[in-house]
Amino acid sequence: MRIFSLFVFILLIPCYAFCQQPGKVLNFSQVAWTITIPASFTLIEAAEDSARMARGLKVIEEANDIKVNASSTITLISAIKDKFNYFNSTITPFDAKKDGDYSVVNQELKNLVYNTMALKMQKGELDSVSSTQEIDGIVFDKFTLSINIPQKISFKMILMTKLYKGFSFGITYLYLDDKTKEEIETMLKNSKFDK
Repeated sequence: MRIFSLFVFILLIPCYAFCQQPGKVLNFSQVAWTITIPASFTLIEAAEDSARMARGLKVIEEANDIKVNASSTITLISAIKDKFNYFNSTITPFDAKKDGDYSVVNQELKNLVYNTMALKMQKGELDSVSSTQEIDGIVFDKFTLSINIPQKISFKMILMTKLYKGFSFGITYLYLDDKTKEEIETMLKNSKFDK
């Protein structure tokens, strides 16, 4: 169940406590990944990110009547553009001998996220599609949720996952407009893996 914690933050209302570091180049040795966060995004402080994850875990646990252990999940990046447009990446150690088949666990994650969103929406439309996306030659599983609550809000949430260097490597982003989508996708396209 700990892999489910990778994306708990996506179910939260974004906070307003930020650490200003626009246009920052970040390198994560655990997965040999370098990415530049654009100036329009602000990195979220570690303490606030931990609080967001705790709130997200509670939402998932209550919606699905399960217990989730997120103790080994590490946040690489947590950044926000404005109240709703959000980007996050995490890693969680993954050992197939004790955690099971990654493709099965990943499908369970997608089901859990879909079911949680469906249970939390009072009225509205929820649609999903699975595909793949390549970032610097590394192919990620991509799960897209389209959420539409008439007369209120429409947005897309993307969950990208990959078993990589012993981690379940997750990238999540949420956007309300095409400009933000383009910013995030350009940021990912320009990121590099030291293979």
